[in-house]
Amino acid sequence: MDNNILQAFFDRKSIRKYKDTPLSKEQIERLVEVALISPSSRNGQPWHLTVLTNKDLIARWEKDIVQHFIDENEEWAVKHMESRNNKVFYDAPVAFVITMTEGSGIDVGIMVQSIAIAAKAMGLDSVILGFPRVTFLDKYEGKWQKELGIPEDHVYGVSIAVGYADEKGRDRDIDRSKVSYIL
Repeated sequence: MDNNILQAFFDRKSIRKYKDTPLSKEQIERLVEVALISPSSRNGQPWHLTVLTNKDLIARWEKDIVQHFIDENEEWAVKHMESRNNKVFYDAPVAFVITMTEGSGIDVGIMVQSIAIAAKAMGLDSVILGFPRVTFLDKYEGKWQKELGIPEDHVYGVSIAVGYADEKGRDRDIDRSKVSYIL
């Protein structure tokens, strides 16, 4: 394939183990710029982007995420987390947290995809994360909203961990049975 952006789509995999190599300020800022120029409905830009590099904060957040599933007795999730050493952000050096005004899910979905593909095109890897959403439930009384400096009128959208892969990741197959053509 002769287009590096198209190739990034095919090469991108969800990576769940990262090297202990920080991203440069320039790399992080480039990903922020890509995120912020993502398309949104009527250019409403209903998002807020929080960039986390503080390992202690990430570890505390991870602990609350895991504890949520233990408290809720969600056995499948507890086993899933245990199989991954209770890692949610997988020791990635950067996590981007995208929050949104209510009802803007498609816009944050576009933004997270922009970050994922840009990261791959820059020689980085990523994993898109949904589990952190549980710490934005009422039982946390806004703890993580405050900790992460998220605007009060925003709800959790999605997170993405970015760094240098320390594993290959799983290959993905194209399943053409999920396509219909109407000609």
